[in-house]
Amino acid sequence: MKWILILFSVITMKTCDNQSVQKQVTMLNDTYNITTLNSKDVSEFKLNIAFYNSTKQVSGFSGCNRFFGSYTIEGKTLKLGPLASTRKMCPPEFNTIENEMLDILSKEITFSKENSFLRLLENKILLIEAVKKETRNQSMSFEYSQHSRGIYQNISINKKSITIKNKREGDVIVTGCSEEQWQKIMDAIEDIDIENIQNLEAPSQKRLYDGAAIAKLKVTFEGKIYETPIFDHGNPHAEIANLVKEILSIAQNIE
Repeated sequence: MKWILILFSVITMKTCDNQSVQKQVTMLNDTYNITTLNSKDVSEFKLNIAFYNSTKQVSGFSGCNRFFGSYTIEGKTLKLGPLASTRKMCPPEFNTIENEMLDILSKEITFSKENSFLRLLENKILLIEAVKKETRNQSMSFEYSQHSRGIYQNISINKKSITIKNKREGDVIVTGCSEEQWQKIMDAIEDIDIENIQNLEAPSQKRLYDGAAIAKLKVTFEGKIYETPIFDHGNPHAEIANLVKEILSIAQNIE
């Protein structure tokens, strides 16, 4: 009887271990750059897809527009959607790639992960191959400020926390920075030349006659501080526009 109990315990432990491994394998929680689509090299289109395991949300860039929605995993089966997207108009070549990608993502597909590679398949046929995106130093921090005669706001974000002050003499709001929020910030800064932001000229001058609040963006990276010249709130330079948009979007959703 003793040997039976020992054998049962060993089998149970192995079963639990196998279940644990399976759960790790089926977790999707990274951003991937898509390199091939229907056997074509699409690296030049900078397609990507990001999975947020904690919220089961997915987002990405499909060639012309950004898309977002939810996803579920059952074993090795991946189901996305319903997906929504922006509605930007692009040249035909980009629209064709986008339609192909979104068509694949609308299907019930299987996936496999190997090292830094993600592969999406239908009936064992490879549809999408992607490689995990290498992000910049996770110790980065960001500060966005805007002020005028009647307006003041300061937003600070790092990987762990978000700090917001909406009045010069007001209370400071501090909350945690979620995995999804931080990944969006990391995605937005990926193509920005941080060392050059100090040279970005403001595209408009409304702040000079109180037509807009005075804004500034500061990025701290590897112990160095990089700051933009002041610019009109609501009209940042195109190179930092997406990053500023993400910072403000995060702040707007925090009470």
